[in-house]
Amino acid sequence: MQAKAITLLKGKVMKNKLSECHCGMLIGAICALIIMLTGIGASADESSDVDVKIERVALFKNGLGYVTSSATLPKGATDIRIRQLPVPSHGTFWVGYPEDLKVRALFTSMENADETVPALNIAELLKCNLGKKVTVSTNMHNIPAITGTIVEVTRADEQAEPPSPYFMDARSLTVTHMNRPGRATPLVVIKTESGNVVLRGGSIIRADFEEDDITTSVSDILKQPSIRMELEKESKGQKVGVSYLARGIAWTPSYLIDISDSKTAKLSAKAVVINEVADLREIHLDLVTGFPNARFGDVNSPVAMNEDLAAFLRALKTGKSINKYGDVTTQRVGMSFLGASSGAVSKDISGPIYPTAQEGIVAEDLFLYPVESFTLNRGETACLPLFTEEIPYKHIYIWNIPDMLDENERYRKDISEGERAILEEVWHSCRMVNNMEMPWTTAAAEFVKDGQFTGQDICYYTPPGAETTIRINRAMNIQAEQTELELERERSAARFHGYDHDLVKLKGEMKLKNRLDKDVIVEVTKNLSGEVLGSVPEAEDTPTAMGLKWVNPRHILVWEIELKAGREQKLTYIYEVYVRR
Repeated sequence: MQAKAITLLKGKVMKNKLSECHCGMLIGAICALIIMLTGIGASADESSDVDVKIERVALFKNGLGYVTSSATLPKGATDIRIRQLPVPSHGTFWVGYPEDLKVRALFTSMENADETVPALNIAELLKCNLGKKVTVSTNMHNIPAITGTIVEVTRADEQAEPPSPYFMDARSLTVTHMNRPGRATPLVVIKTESGNVVLRGGSIIRADFEEDDITTSVSDILKQPSIRMELEKESKGQKVGVSYLARGIAWTPSYLIDISDSKTAKLSAKAVVINEVADLREIHLDLVTGFPNARFGDVNSPVAMNEDLAAFLRALKTGKSINKYGDVTTQRVGMSFLGASSGAVSKDISGPIYPTAQEGIVAEDLFLYPVESFTLNRGETACLPLFTEEIPYKHIYIWNIPDMLDENERYRKDISEGERAILEEVWHSCRMVNNMEMPWTTAAAEFVKDGQFTGQDICYYTPPGAETTIRINRAMNIQAEQTELELERERSAARFHGYDHDLVKLKGEMKLKNRLDKDVIVEVTKNLSGEVLGSVPEAEDTPTAMGLKWVNPRHILVWEIELKAGREQKLTYIYEVYVRR
């Protein structure tokens, strides 16, 4: 059967002589992206091999990387084979070349490749020692050892390709007892004095060779995709570029915030790069902050030839390719720490001191943080120190109280002790302003003080000049209590959406007590539905656009108070709300 090929790029329309049956294979092709061909151009054995060198990678946090690579074509070649590449995402694989390079087309085809591997069982060991004399013993009772010359050992995995759903192709009818095509186990043929003996490979439990010099490695034939470039004229040694999105590489950031000083925090950032896609050698790496839109990022390009046409069409609908071999993750076998600075903690240094932040690049809605001369092998993880900057900050204690009205405009009366405890949680937090010229990406943020761990939470995306608040830990010594009391009720005061509603006047009371030996700033936020009639002390009242179609308007009340050490503070508010009966 002739090898199948996928047309990737055409310089001019190919004229191929196909039989009428072969033309049927073209039915269902995707707008000339995939064209099934038979025997196009020169044989792959006549191709000149070329290596593609990865030069740049723009790395996203969602497991996608935008790879830019190049290759120099050998002079005088017209048929060039590009070695294996990472699997590109659909619609992102592009080959660029100068005008003086006349490219006829690019093809991807499955080619045979030999690989030498150690023999894993006796049958494989016998296969790589054909012609040698051996004595084998089996697990079959009453069968004596057999001595002779190894004549043949069939392959255990020899299976016919499945029939094509687009062509009236031949197919194998060989079925094993497991209802799978092909041979389940190899067969071993040994020539003895009385004739040839055929044994099932799995039944042989011992093999004794008369010769000392035996081979323990077996040649395995693999099929691998290969990209082949056909030129109209001989190459002059031009350079071509290859770019694509690929999965299998990602970065994840994290921050260390040292709050040992009461007014200025030291913000240190690092990036962990996980590489499961390809070896990277002295490349330019961009760590991308933002939310890229890659519609087909999880759909494999047909260039990779790791799924058939039906699977590709399914992936276009579902937005995700499924690996037919299962989801296999490469084991990370190494750990590299790159950079001149050390993160070791001594009694004089409470945290890592990294260089100041480099100047990044803004690309539309994305921010690219550059890392030069980056090297990382496939299967390794690297930890990159990025920067340490001094950031002004303040300690603030946050108490957020949710609305007591549910989505059906009913008042929530029955609150469990566990829910009430959550309603009265106060969080010790850190409020910082991004005074840098680059955004802070969403990442884990760890707090330390005088070398001791104090808490960890999430720092959400913060553009330059913006303010962010990050929780440090639960403030157990700031006690909070809240309750709401009904003052008045007018039953069936109005009818909305076919339901009667009572007009209820409520008074809310909140108490705070500071059991610390220092004064603190507490920010109290109360969400409520209805019309606010007043608050003591006066709160900042912000009407919101949430629930515009609901019966009651939404408000956010905010108090920021200084709570003296050992003192207690009471806050009140009054509002009217329509409550569904």
